[in-house]
Amino acid sequence: MFLSKRLCFVILFLLTSFQIHPQEKDFSVRTFIQILNDKNLSDEEREKAVDNLESIKATDKETIAALINCLSDKNPFLVGRAVKALTKIGKPAIENLVSALQNEDESIRWGASIVFSKLGKEASPALPYLIEALKDKNENIRYCSAIALGNLETVSSPAVIEIQKLLFDSDDDVRWAAHFSLNKIEKKALHYPVDLAAKISAVDSLTPVLMKELKVPGVSVSIISDYKLVSSKQFGLANVNEKIPVTSESVFEACSMTKPMFAYVALKLVDEGKLDLDKPLYNYLEEKFICENNYDKLITARMILSHSSGLPNWRKGEEEREGPIPIYFKPGTQFSYSGEGMFYLQRVIEKITGESLNALSRRILFVPLGLTHTSFVWTNEIDSFISAGHDTAGNYLTRSKYTHANSAYTLYTTPEEYAKFLVEIMRPGRNENSSLSEKMKEEMITPQVGVYVREPIDRPGNALGLSVSWGLGWAIDSTASGKIIYHSGANRTGFRCYSQFNPAKGSGIVIMTNGLNGSDLWRRIISNIGDL
Repeated sequence: MFLSKRLCFVILFLLTSFQIHPQEKDFSVRTFIQILNDKNLSDEEREKAVDNLESIKATDKETIAALINCLSDKNPFLVGRAVKALTKIGKPAIENLVSALQNEDESIRWGASIVFSKLGKEASPALPYLIEALKDKNENIRYCSAIALGNLETVSSPAVIEIQKLLFDSDDDVRWAAHFSLNKIEKKALHYPVDLAAKISAVDSLTPVLMKELKVPGVSVSIISDYKLVSSKQFGLANVNEKIPVTSESVFEACSMTKPMFAYVALKLVDEGKLDLDKPLYNYLEEKFICENNYDKLITARMILSHSSGLPNWRKGEEEREGPIPIYFKPGTQFSYSGEGMFYLQRVIEKITGESLNALSRRILFVPLGLTHTSFVWTNEIDSFISAGHDTAGNYLTRSKYTHANSAYTLYTTPEEYAKFLVEIMRPGRNENSSLSEKMKEEMITPQVGVYVREPIDRPGNALGLSVSWGLGWAIDSTASGKIIYHSGANRTGFRCYSQFNPAKGSGIVIMTNGLNGSDLWRRIISNIGDL
Protein backbone atom coordinates (compact mmCIF):
# COMPACT_ATOMS: atom_id res chain seq x y z
CA MET A 1 0.00 0.00 0.00
CA PHE A 2 1.46 3.38 -1.07
CA LEU A 3 1.95 6.22 1.36
CA SER A 4 -0.33 9.26 1.12
CA LYS A 5 1.07 12.37 -0.53
CA ARG A 6 0.87 14.30 2.77
CA LEU A 7 2.78 11.58 4.65
CA CYS A 8 5.40 11.56 1.90
CA PHE A 9 6.04 15.25 2.43
CA VAL A 10 6.48 14.66 6.17
CA ILE A 11 8.88 11.78 5.63
CA LEU A 12 10.90 13.74 3.07
CA PHE A 13 11.14 16.68 5.49
CA LEU A 14 12.25 14.53 8.41
CA LEU A 15 14.74 12.48 6.43
CA THR A 16 16.34 15.44 4.74
CA SER A 17 16.43 17.60 7.87
CA PHE A 18 18.25 15.16 10.15
CA GLN A 19 21.16 12.82 9.74
CA ILE A 20 20.05 9.29 8.90
CA HIS A 21 21.54 6.73 11.32
CA PRO A 22 22.72 3.35 10.03
CA GLN A 23 19.88 1.49 11.78
CA GLU A 24 17.36 3.71 10.02
CA LYS A 25 18.94 3.39 6.57
CA ASP A 26 16.99 0.32 5.45
CA PHE A 27 13.71 2.01 6.35
CA SER A 28 14.85 5.17 4.52
CA VAL A 29 15.78 3.25 1.37
CA ARG A 30 12.45 1.44 1.28
CA THR A 31 10.62 4.72 1.82
CA PHE A 32 12.47 6.54 -0.94
CA ILE A 33 11.99 3.63 -3.35
CA GLN A 34 8.29 3.60 -2.52
CA ILE A 35 8.08 7.33 -3.28
CA LEU A 36 10.12 6.84 -6.44
CA ASN A 37 7.84 4.11 -7.75
CA ASP A 38 4.64 6.04 -7.08
CA LYS A 39 3.89 7.72 -10.41
CA ASN A 40 0.93 9.50 -8.84
CA LEU A 41 3.37 11.72 -6.96
CA SER A 42 4.78 14.91 -8.45
CA ASP A 43 7.97 14.98 -10.49
CA GLU A 44 9.56 17.10 -7.79
CA GLU A 45 8.85 14.53 -5.06
CA ARG A 46 10.20 11.64 -7.11
CA GLU A 47 13.29 13.61 -8.17
CA LYS A 48 13.95 14.37 -4.51
CA ALA A 49 13.66 10.68 -3.69
CA VAL A 50 16.44 9.90 -6.18
CA ASP A 51 18.59 12.64 -4.68
CA ASN A 52 18.08 11.19 -1.21
CA LEU A 53 18.93 7.66 -2.33
CA GLU A 54 22.13 9.09 -3.77
CA SER A 55 22.89 11.10 -0.61
CA ILE A 56 22.61 8.07 1.68
CA LYS A 57 24.73 6.06 -0.80
CA ALA A 58 22.21 3.28 -1.27
CA THR A 59 23.73 0.54 -3.44
CA ASP A 60 21.43 -2.43 -2.77
CA LYS A 61 19.84 -4.32 -5.67
CA GLU A 62 16.38 -2.95 -4.96
CA THR A 63 17.67 0.61 -5.23
CA ILE A 64 19.58 -0.15 -8.45
CA ALA A 65 16.49 -1.80 -9.96
CA ALA A 66 14.33 1.18 -9.03
CA LEU A 67 16.79 3.62 -10.53
CA ILE A 68 17.05 1.62 -13.75
CA ASN A 69 13.27 1.54 -13.93
CA CYS A 70 13.36 5.35 -13.84
CA LEU A 71 15.32 5.37 -17.11
CA SER A 72 12.06 4.85 -19.02
CA ASP A 73 10.23 7.66 -17.24
CA LYS A 74 8.68 10.45 -19.28
CA ASN A 75 10.30 13.08 -17.04
CA PRO A 76 13.81 13.65 -18.50
CA PHE A 77 14.97 15.33 -15.29
CA LEU A 78 14.12 12.20 -13.29
CA VAL A 79 16.01 10.14 -15.88
CA GLY A 80 18.98 12.46 -15.53
CA ARG A 81 18.99 12.11 -11.75
CA ALA A 82 18.77 8.33 -12.06
CA VAL A 83 21.72 8.33 -14.48
CA LYS A 84 23.73 10.44 -12.05
CA ALA A 85 22.88 8.14 -9.11
CA LEU A 86 23.71 4.96 -11.07
CA THR A 87 27.00 6.46 -12.20
CA LYS A 88 27.92 7.15 -8.56
CA ILE A 89 26.98 3.59 -7.56
CA GLY A 90 29.32 2.34 -10.27
CA LYS A 91 30.59 -1.24 -10.07
CA PRO A 92 27.71 -2.70 -8.00
CA ALA A 93 25.29 -1.58 -10.73
CA ILE A 94 27.18 -3.08 -13.70
CA GLU A 95 25.30 -6.38 -13.78
CA ASN A 96 21.91 -4.67 -13.78
CA LEU A 97 23.09 -2.10 -16.32
CA VAL A 98 24.24 -4.87 -18.67
CA SER A 99 20.75 -6.34 -18.49
CA ALA A 100 19.29 -2.88 -19.04
CA LEU A 101 21.45 -2.49 -22.16
CA GLN A 102 19.60 -5.50 -23.59
CA ASN A 103 16.13 -4.44 -22.44
CA GLU A 104 13.29 -4.31 -24.96
CA ASP A 105 12.51 -0.78 -23.84
CA GLU A 106 14.57 1.59 -25.97
CA SER A 107 14.56 4.28 -23.29
CA ILE A 108 16.07 1.93 -20.72
CA ARG A 109 18.77 0.87 -23.20
CA TRP A 110 19.53 4.50 -23.92
CA GLY A 111 19.73 5.40 -20.22
CA ALA A 112 22.03 2.45 -19.53
CA SER A 113 24.31 3.47 -22.41
CA ILE A 114 24.51 7.00 -20.98
CA VAL A 115 25.62 5.59 -17.62
CA PHE A 116 28.26 3.42 -19.30
CA SER A 117 29.54 6.47 -21.20
CA LYS A 118 30.17 8.13 -17.83
CA LEU A 119 31.67 5.19 -15.94
CA GLY A 120 35.06 5.28 -17.63
CA LYS A 121 37.18 2.18 -17.05
CA GLU A 122 34.68 0.84 -14.52
CA ALA A 123 32.58 -0.16 -17.54
CA SER A 124 35.10 -2.78 -18.74
CA PRO A 125 32.98 -5.82 -17.62
CA ALA A 126 30.32 -4.65 -20.08
CA LEU A 127 32.71 -4.69 -23.08
CA PRO A 128 30.97 -7.41 -25.18
CA TYR A 129 27.55 -5.89 -24.52
CA LEU A 130 28.72 -2.40 -25.46
CA ILE A 131 30.12 -3.81 -28.72
CA GLU A 132 26.74 -5.37 -29.45
CA ALA A 133 25.02 -2.07 -28.59
CA LEU A 134 26.93 -0.43 -31.46
CA LYS A 135 24.42 -2.17 -33.75
CA ASP A 136 21.37 -0.79 -31.92
CA LYS A 137 18.71 0.77 -34.16
CA ASN A 138 18.67 3.85 -31.92
CA GLU A 139 21.42 6.32 -32.85
CA ASN A 140 21.58 7.70 -29.29
CA ILE A 141 22.49 4.25 -27.98
CA ARG A 142 25.11 3.76 -30.70
CA TYR A 143 26.51 7.18 -29.86
CA CYS A 144 26.81 6.62 -26.10
CA SER A 145 28.12 3.06 -26.51
CA ALA A 146 30.87 4.27 -28.84
CA ILE A 147 31.90 6.91 -26.31
CA ALA A 148 31.86 4.33 -23.51
CA LEU A 149 34.18 2.08 -25.53
CA GLY A 150 36.49 5.01 -26.26
CA ASN A 151 36.76 5.73 -22.56
CA LEU A 152 37.97 2.15 -22.04
CA GLU A 153 40.86 2.94 -24.39
CA THR A 154 42.99 -0.11 -25.31
CA VAL A 155 40.66 -2.46 -23.40
CA SER A 156 38.25 -1.89 -26.29
CA SER A 157 40.62 -3.21 -28.99
CA PRO A 158 38.19 -6.07 -29.81
CA ALA A 159 35.63 -3.40 -30.74
CA VAL A 160 37.72 -1.65 -33.40
CA ILE A 161 36.13 -3.31 -36.47
CA GLU A 162 32.59 -2.56 -35.29
CA ILE A 163 33.51 1.02 -34.38
CA GLN A 164 35.08 1.53 -37.82
CA LYS A 165 31.70 0.67 -39.33
CA LEU A 166 30.18 3.56 -37.37
CA LEU A 167 32.45 5.97 -39.23
CA PHE A 168 29.91 5.48 -42.03
CA ASP A 169 26.83 5.73 -39.81
CA SER A 170 23.82 7.69 -41.07
CA ASP A 171 24.01 9.93 -37.98
CA ASP A 172 26.85 12.45 -37.96
CA ASP A 173 27.04 12.53 -34.15
CA VAL A 174 27.56 8.76 -34.16
CA ARG A 175 30.33 9.20 -36.73
CA TRP A 176 31.95 11.76 -34.44
CA ALA A 177 31.71 9.34 -31.50
CA ALA A 178 33.33 6.61 -33.59
CA HIS A 179 36.15 8.97 -34.48
CA PHE A 180 36.58 9.92 -30.81
CA SER A 181 36.60 6.28 -29.78
CA LEU A 182 39.12 5.05 -32.37
CA ASN A 183 41.37 8.00 -31.61
CA LYS A 184 41.60 6.78 -27.98
CA ILE A 185 41.69 3.04 -28.65
CA GLU A 186 43.93 2.72 -31.70
CA LYS A 187 44.69 5.83 -33.77
CA LYS A 188 45.94 3.88 -36.76
CA ALA A 189 42.47 2.35 -37.08
CA LEU A 190 41.30 5.73 -38.36
CA HIS A 191 43.41 5.13 -41.47
CA TYR A 192 42.42 2.21 -43.63
CA PRO A 193 42.68 1.33 -47.34
CA VAL A 194 40.10 2.99 -49.57
CA ASP A 195 38.22 0.76 -52.01
CA LEU A 196 38.36 3.19 -54.92
CA ALA A 197 36.47 0.91 -57.30
CA ALA A 198 33.63 0.61 -54.79
CA LYS A 199 33.45 4.38 -54.37
CA ILE A 200 33.40 5.01 -58.12
CA SER A 201 30.69 2.36 -58.42
CA ALA A 202 28.70 4.08 -55.67
CA VAL A 203 28.87 7.41 -57.51
CA ASP A 204 27.90 5.76 -60.79
CA SER A 205 24.87 4.00 -59.30
CA LEU A 206 23.73 6.75 -56.92
CA THR A 207 23.88 9.66 -59.37
CA PRO A 208 21.04 8.56 -61.73
CA VAL A 209 18.83 7.73 -58.76
CA LEU A 210 19.34 11.17 -57.24
CA MET A 211 18.89 12.89 -60.60
CA LYS A 212 15.47 11.31 -60.96
CA GLU A 213 14.44 12.03 -57.38
CA LEU A 214 15.68 15.63 -57.39
CA LYS A 215 14.77 16.43 -61.00
CA VAL A 216 18.29 17.39 -62.01
CA PRO A 217 18.58 16.99 -65.80
CA GLY A 218 22.34 16.69 -66.22
CA VAL A 219 25.39 15.76 -64.12
CA SER A 220 29.07 15.32 -64.90
CA VAL A 221 31.53 13.84 -62.39
CA SER A 222 35.32 13.54 -62.51
CA ILE A 223 37.31 11.60 -59.92
CA ILE A 224 41.00 11.92 -59.05
CA SER A 225 43.17 9.29 -57.35
CA ASP A 226 46.92 9.30 -56.79
CA TYR A 227 47.18 12.69 -58.52
CA LYS A 228 45.54 11.40 -61.72
CA LEU A 229 42.10 11.60 -63.30
CA VAL A 230 40.79 8.04 -62.98
CA SER A 231 37.10 8.38 -63.80
CA SER A 232 34.92 10.76 -65.77
CA LYS A 233 31.23 10.02 -66.14
CA GLN A 234 28.36 11.99 -67.63
CA PHE A 235 24.64 11.56 -67.01
CA GLY A 236 21.44 12.97 -68.48
CA LEU A 237 20.83 16.07 -70.58
CA ALA A 238 22.74 19.30 -70.99
CA ASN A 239 19.59 20.94 -72.36
CA VAL A 240 16.12 19.45 -71.86
CA ASN A 241 14.55 21.61 -74.57
CA GLU A 242 16.88 20.39 -77.29
CA LYS A 243 17.47 16.92 -75.78
CA ILE A 244 21.24 17.42 -75.90
CA PRO A 245 23.09 14.80 -73.80
CA VAL A 246 25.83 15.67 -71.33
CA THR A 247 29.26 14.68 -72.71
CA SER A 248 32.82 15.09 -71.46
CA GLU A 249 32.94 18.36 -73.43
CA SER A 250 29.75 19.79 -71.92
CA VAL A 251 30.53 23.12 -70.27
CA PHE A 252 28.87 24.05 -66.97
CA GLU A 253 28.84 27.25 -64.98
CA ALA A 254 31.36 26.73 -62.19
CA CYS A 255 29.47 29.29 -60.07
CA SER A 256 31.46 30.14 -56.92
CA MET A 257 34.06 27.53 -57.84
CA THR A 258 35.26 30.44 -59.99
CA LYS A 259 36.88 31.92 -56.87
CA PRO A 260 39.61 29.29 -56.31
CA MET A 261 40.73 29.52 -59.95
CA PHE A 262 40.86 33.29 -59.64
CA ALA A 263 42.83 32.90 -56.40
CA TYR A 264 45.40 30.82 -58.31
CA VAL A 265 45.80 33.64 -60.87
CA ALA A 266 46.23 36.20 -58.07
CA LEU A 267 48.84 34.07 -56.32
CA LYS A 268 50.71 33.63 -59.58
CA LEU A 269 51.11 37.42 -59.62
CA VAL A 270 52.36 37.25 -56.02
CA ASP A 271 54.97 34.71 -57.17
CA GLU A 272 56.01 37.13 -59.92
CA GLY A 273 56.35 40.01 -57.47
CA LYS A 274 53.56 42.03 -59.07
CA LEU A 275 51.13 41.73 -56.16
CA ASP A 276 51.85 41.74 -52.42
CA LEU A 277 49.48 39.59 -50.34
CA ASP A 278 49.74 41.90 -47.34
CA LYS A 279 49.97 45.33 -48.93
CA PRO A 280 46.72 47.32 -48.66
CA LEU A 281 44.93 47.21 -52.00
CA TYR A 282 44.22 50.91 -51.56
CA ASN A 283 47.81 51.45 -52.71
CA TYR A 284 47.06 49.73 -56.02
CA LEU A 285 43.53 50.97 -56.67
CA GLU A 286 41.58 53.40 -54.53
CA GLU A 287 37.95 52.36 -54.12
CA LYS A 288 35.30 54.44 -52.40
CA PHE A 289 33.73 52.16 -49.78
CA ILE A 290 31.11 53.16 -47.20
CA CYS A 291 32.98 52.79 -43.91
CA GLU A 292 34.40 54.40 -40.81
CA ASN A 293 37.87 54.42 -39.24
CA ASN A 294 39.65 54.25 -42.62
CA TYR A 295 38.80 50.56 -42.94
CA ASP A 296 39.07 50.96 -46.72
CA LYS A 297 42.80 51.45 -46.33
CA LEU A 298 43.28 48.16 -44.44
CA ILE A 299 42.00 45.59 -46.95
CA THR A 300 44.69 43.30 -48.42
CA ALA A 301 44.68 40.54 -51.04
CA ARG A 302 45.11 37.97 -48.25
CA MET A 303 41.96 39.26 -46.55
CA ILE A 304 40.03 39.16 -49.83
CA LEU A 305 41.08 35.59 -50.65
CA SER A 306 40.31 34.37 -47.12
CA HIS A 307 36.97 36.24 -46.93
CA SER A 308 37.95 38.43 -44.00
CA SER A 309 37.78 41.83 -45.72
CA GLY A 310 34.57 43.02 -44.07
CA LEU A 311 32.90 43.48 -47.45
CA PRO A 312 29.42 42.03 -48.08
CA ASN A 313 28.79 39.06 -50.35
CA TRP A 314 27.23 41.53 -52.78
CA ARG A 315 26.36 45.19 -52.54
CA LYS A 316 22.68 46.19 -52.68
CA GLY A 317 21.62 45.97 -56.32
CA GLU A 318 24.73 43.85 -57.04
CA GLU A 319 27.87 44.87 -58.88
CA GLU A 320 26.46 45.75 -62.31
CA ARG A 321 24.81 49.00 -61.18
CA GLU A 322 27.92 50.32 -59.40
CA GLY A 323 26.02 50.90 -56.15
CA PRO A 324 27.74 51.83 -52.87
CA ILE A 325 29.75 49.11 -51.11
CA PRO A 326 29.81 48.98 -47.29
CA ILE A 327 32.54 47.56 -45.07
CA TYR A 328 30.79 45.90 -42.14
CA PHE A 329 33.68 45.22 -39.74
CA LYS A 330 37.37 45.87 -39.31
CA PRO A 331 39.13 44.00 -42.11
CA GLY A 332 41.13 40.96 -41.02
CA THR A 333 39.23 40.35 -37.78
CA GLN A 334 36.72 37.66 -38.79
CA PHE A 335 35.30 35.54 -41.61
CA SER A 336 32.42 36.72 -43.79
CA TYR A 337 32.01 35.28 -47.27
CA SER A 338 32.31 37.96 -49.95
CA GLY A 339 32.00 37.77 -53.72
CA GLU A 340 32.27 41.54 -53.75
CA GLY A 341 35.78 41.25 -52.32
CA MET A 342 36.87 38.97 -55.16
CA PHE A 343 35.48 41.44 -57.70
CA TYR A 344 37.47 44.27 -56.06
CA LEU A 345 40.68 42.24 -56.22
CA GLN A 346 39.91 41.48 -59.89
CA ARG A 347 39.82 45.21 -60.62
CA VAL A 348 43.12 45.65 -58.79
CA ILE A 349 44.77 42.87 -60.79
CA GLU A 350 43.45 44.16 -64.10
CA LYS A 351 44.93 47.57 -63.29
CA ILE A 352 48.29 46.08 -62.25
CA THR A 353 48.64 43.92 -65.37
CA GLY A 354 46.80 46.03 -67.91
CA GLU A 355 45.03 42.84 -69.05
CA SER A 356 41.47 41.62 -68.73
CA LEU A 357 40.99 38.78 -66.24
CA ASN A 358 40.21 36.30 -69.00
CA ALA A 359 43.21 37.25 -71.15
CA LEU A 360 45.53 37.10 -68.12
CA SER A 361 44.10 33.74 -67.04
CA ARG A 362 44.46 32.26 -70.52
CA ARG A 363 48.10 33.27 -70.60
CA ILE A 364 49.18 32.06 -67.16
CA LEU A 365 46.75 29.21 -66.45
CA PHE A 366 44.31 28.00 -69.11
CA VAL A 367 46.74 27.57 -72.01
CA PRO A 368 49.62 26.07 -69.95
CA LEU A 369 47.24 23.48 -68.46
CA GLY A 370 45.47 22.77 -71.73
CA LEU A 371 42.08 24.01 -70.50
CA THR A 372 40.44 24.54 -73.90
CA HIS A 373 36.87 24.64 -72.61
CA THR A 374 37.52 27.00 -69.69
CA SER A 375 36.85 30.74 -69.74
CA PHE A 376 35.80 33.56 -67.42
CA VAL A 377 33.53 34.88 -70.19
CA TRP A 378 31.32 33.52 -72.97
CA THR A 379 33.17 32.96 -76.27
CA ASN A 380 32.18 31.67 -79.69
CA GLU A 381 34.57 28.76 -79.21
CA ILE A 382 32.72 27.33 -76.21
CA ASP A 383 29.20 28.51 -77.08
CA SER A 384 27.99 25.22 -78.57
CA PHE A 385 29.24 23.29 -75.52
CA ILE A 386 27.56 25.43 -72.84
CA SER A 387 24.80 23.59 -70.91
CA ALA A 388 21.49 25.17 -70.03
CA GLY A 389 20.35 25.72 -66.46
CA HIS A 390 17.13 24.20 -65.08
CA ASP A 391 14.78 24.96 -62.20
CA THR A 392 13.82 22.76 -59.24
CA ALA A 393 11.29 20.90 -61.40
CA GLY A 394 13.89 20.21 -64.08
CA ASN A 395 12.46 22.76 -66.50
CA TYR A 396 14.64 24.76 -68.87
CA LEU A 397 15.77 28.11 -67.46
CA THR A 398 18.38 29.63 -69.75
CA ARG A 399 21.71 29.37 -71.46
CA SER A 400 23.81 32.07 -69.90
CA LYS A 401 26.05 34.41 -71.83
CA TYR A 402 28.47 36.11 -69.43
CA THR A 403 30.15 38.76 -71.55
CA HIS A 404 31.72 40.53 -68.54
CA ALA A 405 34.09 38.52 -66.35
CA ASN A 406 33.46 38.35 -62.63
CA SER A 407 36.05 36.54 -60.54
CA ALA A 408 33.35 35.35 -58.14
CA TYR A 409 31.00 33.38 -60.41
CA THR A 410 31.27 33.62 -64.25
CA LEU A 411 33.71 30.77 -64.94
CA TYR A 412 32.68 28.30 -67.65
CA THR A 413 34.43 24.92 -67.54
CA THR A 414 34.06 21.14 -67.54
CA PRO A 415 34.59 18.80 -64.57
CA GLU A 416 37.55 17.18 -66.36
CA GLU A 417 39.29 20.52 -66.86
CA TYR A 418 38.55 21.62 -63.30
CA ALA A 419 40.01 18.29 -62.14
CA LYS A 420 43.20 19.13 -64.06
CA PHE A 421 43.33 22.35 -62.07
CA LEU A 422 43.02 20.43 -58.79
CA VAL A 423 45.82 18.06 -59.84
CA GLU A 424 47.97 21.07 -60.68
CA ILE A 425 47.55 22.37 -57.10
CA MET A 426 48.15 18.98 -55.48
CA ARG A 427 50.96 17.52 -57.55
CA PRO A 428 54.38 17.97 -55.91
CA GLY A 429 56.86 20.06 -57.85
CA ARG A 430 56.34 22.68 -60.53
CA ASN A 431 54.72 22.05 -63.87
CA GLU A 432 57.26 22.38 -66.69
CA ASN A 433 55.02 24.94 -68.39
CA SER A 434 53.81 27.34 -65.74
CA SER A 435 52.94 26.79 -62.12
CA LEU A 436 52.71 28.31 -58.69
CA SER A 437 55.75 27.90 -56.47
CA GLU A 438 55.56 25.18 -53.84
CA LYS A 439 55.52 27.90 -51.20
CA MET A 440 52.50 29.60 -52.75
CA LYS A 441 50.65 26.32 -53.30
CA GLU A 442 51.10 25.53 -49.63
CA GLU A 443 50.00 29.03 -48.61
CA MET A 444 46.86 28.60 -50.72
CA ILE A 445 45.69 25.58 -48.69
CA THR A 446 46.93 26.75 -45.28
CA PRO A 447 44.21 27.97 -42.87
CA GLN A 448 44.15 31.76 -42.74
CA VAL A 449 41.00 32.35 -40.69
CA GLY A 450 38.72 30.19 -38.54
CA VAL A 451 35.15 29.79 -39.80
CA TYR A 452 32.68 29.50 -36.93
CA VAL A 453 29.50 30.18 -38.91
CA ARG A 454 29.70 27.04 -41.06
CA GLU A 455 29.66 23.33 -40.31
CA PRO A 456 32.12 20.94 -41.99
CA ILE A 457 30.81 19.14 -45.07
CA ASP A 458 28.95 15.95 -44.10
CA ARG A 459 31.33 13.09 -44.94
CA PRO A 460 31.54 9.55 -43.55
CA GLY A 461 34.60 7.49 -42.63
CA ASN A 462 37.86 9.10 -41.64
CA ALA A 463 36.84 12.16 -43.68
CA LEU A 464 34.63 13.33 -40.80
CA GLY A 465 34.99 17.10 -40.55
CA LEU A 466 36.19 18.38 -37.19
CA SER A 467 36.52 22.10 -37.87
CA VAL A 468 36.31 24.61 -40.73
CA SER A 469 38.77 27.28 -41.79
CA TRP A 470 39.48 29.20 -44.96
CA GLY A 471 42.68 29.32 -46.94
CA LEU A 472 43.37 31.55 -49.94
CA GLY A 473 40.39 30.88 -52.16
CA TRP A 474 39.44 27.54 -50.57
CA ALA A 475 37.46 26.22 -47.62
CA ILE A 476 39.34 23.70 -45.47
CA ASP A 477 37.92 20.93 -43.29
CA SER A 478 40.20 19.43 -40.68
CA THR A 479 39.57 15.66 -40.71
CA ALA A 480 41.05 12.44 -39.36
CA SER A 481 42.62 11.81 -42.76
CA GLY A 482 44.17 15.27 -42.99
CA LYS A 483 42.99 18.47 -44.64
CA ILE A 484 40.20 18.23 -47.19
CA ILE A 485 40.13 21.32 -49.39
CA TYR A 486 36.87 22.21 -51.09
CA HIS A 487 34.51 24.74 -52.63
CA SER A 488 30.89 24.63 -53.74
CA GLY A 489 28.99 26.81 -56.15
CA ALA A 490 25.41 27.96 -56.81
CA ASN A 491 24.23 30.27 -59.59
CA ARG A 492 20.59 31.24 -59.84
CA THR A 493 20.79 30.55 -63.58
CA GLY A 494 20.27 26.88 -62.68
CA PHE A 495 23.69 25.43 -61.79
CA ARG A 496 25.08 23.77 -58.65
CA CYS A 497 28.55 22.29 -58.31
CA TYR A 498 31.15 21.03 -55.86
CA SER A 499 34.83 20.07 -55.76
CA GLN A 500 37.18 18.75 -53.11
CA PHE A 501 40.66 17.33 -52.86
CA ASN A 502 42.97 15.78 -50.29
CA PRO A 503 46.51 17.02 -51.04
CA ALA A 504 48.14 14.40 -48.83
CA LYS A 505 46.52 11.54 -50.76
CA GLY A 506 46.24 13.12 -54.20
CA SER A 507 42.52 12.35 -54.29
CA GLY A 508 39.60 14.50 -55.33
CA ILE A 509 36.24 14.82 -57.01
CA VAL A 510 34.43 17.42 -59.14
CA ILE A 511 30.63 17.32 -59.47
CA MET A 512 28.79 19.72 -61.78
CA THR A 513 25.02 19.82 -62.26
CA ASN A 514 22.61 21.92 -64.31
CA GLY A 515 19.66 21.90 -61.92
CA LEU A 516 18.75 24.04 -58.91
CA ASN A 517 18.42 20.89 -56.77
CA GLY A 518 22.00 19.96 -57.61
CA SER A 519 23.27 20.97 -54.15
CA ASP A 520 21.16 18.22 -52.57
CA LEU A 521 22.55 15.81 -55.15
CA TRP A 522 26.24 16.51 -54.56
CA ARG A 523 25.79 16.64 -50.78
CA ARG A 524 24.21 13.20 -50.76
CA ILE A 525 26.95 11.78 -52.96
CA ILE A 526 29.67 13.21 -50.71
CA SER A 527 27.87 12.06 -47.55
CA ASN A 528 27.95 8.57 -49.05
CA ILE A 529 31.56 8.38 -50.28
CA GLY A 530 33.42 10.92 -48.12
CA ASP A 531 37.03 11.00 -49.28
CA LEU A 532 38.51 8.91 -52.09
